[in-house]
Amino acid sequence: MFSASTADAPLIEFNRWHLGLLICYDVEFPENARRLALSGADLIIVPIANMIRYEFVANTIVPARAFENQLYVGYANYCGSEGQIEYCGLSCIASPDGADATRAGHDQQLIAADLDHDRMTNSRRINTYLADRVPSLYQSLTAEPVRGEPP
Repeated sequence: MFSASTADAPLIEFNRWHLGLLICYDVEFPENARRLALSGADLIIVPIANMIRYEFVANTIVPARAFENQLYVGYANYCGSEGQIEYCGLSCIASPDGADATRAGHDQQLIAADLDHDRMTNSRRINTYLADRVPSLYQSLTAEPVRGEPP
């Protein structure tokens, strides 16, 4: 049986980079990426198995997560098919400016990109989303709704 954890996943430091991990569907919730960014992540790694009809996740959401959090996102998606399920591939590494550092097609492919601390630092200097947040404006988003009432 699967149950979601309530614990925050720690960041891992590797070669001066602070890495965070989101698994599959987690990347589709902006709060998950933001939590890692606020913890100091430079790169979020996302292993996933997304199907063809969800290509917008790879093409739109992943670059948006990188841009809005001013970090890199490494999105490793399954490709090919299993029975009736067809996976879309489109693995990518999105940069802090929302651009693709690299992107695969729909088929199996090895991709690599050079991550650049200076590029990330410059992007963070220009796009100050993390510093400009006003958490008091959306504090109610984390409150538990009263049972039977809309959130």
